[in-house]
Amino acid sequence: MSGAITHFFGQAMTGQGIKNVYKEVMNEAKTVYLLKGAHGFKISELLQKLGTYYHDKGAEIEYFHDPLFEQSIEATFVKAPFAILFLAATNPVIEPIIIGDRDQVVSLYDCLDEQKVSSNIPMHSITELKQAYYDKCFDSLSKAIHIHDDWEVETRKSMDWNGLNQQYADLTKQLFGENQLEKSAKLTHRLLGTLTPAGARDTVQSITQNLEKRLFIKGYPGTGKSSMMKKIANEALQRGYDVQLVWCGLDSNSIDMVILPELKFCIFDSTEPHVYFPEKNRSGDEIFDIAKHCHPTEVEENNIKEIVAKYKASIAEATRFAKLFADEERKVREAIDAALNIDEFNKRTAKLFQHL
Repeated sequence: MSGAITHFFGQAMTGQGIKNVYKEVMNEAKTVYLLKGAHGFKISELLQKLGTYYHDKGAEIEYFHDPLFEQSIEATFVKAPFAILFLAATNPVIEPIIIGDRDQVVSLYDCLDEQKVSSNIPMHSITELKQAYYDKCFDSLSKAIHIHDDWEVETRKSMDWNGLNQQYADLTKQLFGENQLEKSAKLTHRLLGTLTPAGARDTVQSITQNLEKRLFIKGYPGTGKSSMMKKIANEALQRGYDVQLVWCGLDSNSIDMVILPELKFCIFDSTEPHVYFPEKNRSGDEIFDIAKHCHPTEVEENNIKEIVAKYKASIAEATRFAKLFADEERKVREAIDAALNIDEFNKRTAKLFQHL
């Protein structure tokens, strides 16, 4: 019987730059294969095949997608009973940490005819253009974060923190009661979503597919959503429950979801840009309303409308430059694939399918 297949984004394009949690995922694995070189779309095809191969052996699979090309895979994590991570480690650059034991480098550089790549496309000019679009994209995302901070300032003025604290206390009592597990808790990390060339994307439905209880937080920015979720995570860890922190795709310091696997439970920020509501066919879905503790004045609401307009404009600008960047990156990856010695590529990666 095959295990579940779950999809995540491997990297997030945030207001603080590119964020990934691959080093944290590496710590969950018994064996890590870092695939170096030949960074085209053929790597994604290989990672998909590896997932299919081990899924057919009964393993649970996690795929980590590329934010620039949503259908492309950057990493495949083969979970129990194998615990193997296959990671395209050229971009982002990931180096081995436990060399010769857990981490193994698979070099694919010799599979590539570099002269053929440079003769097929003007690599120097494309690289300069990519960098310009990259810088403009992240400048816009940085602006969006600062605008978002202004938004939070307005909502905090009208927040009833005592009301939120009582709601949090009621939730923790409901979740844990007096329970204390007699084991060491495990903490893992994933990403909820990211900006892509097509706008904000997430994999909420895949991430939560096997959970029985989902709480959908509804509340304004700056009203304590992320802080409350961090408190829930810390409480769970202290009580011996495993926790998965699922990080925000815009603000790299913010949490958008907490999963408690042993309780088959999650709580997440279901407001923009990942708006979700309870589903009728899932009895464990509920709204967790903290907006009821926030009552902005008419003046504050007008200020918020102006801030929201600026914020959306900045995100739209970032999305436009992300698309331009991806268009140039596609040319590079296609040229790399065209210059790849497929026989040598297959020869060097064949051993990855034999780890039984």
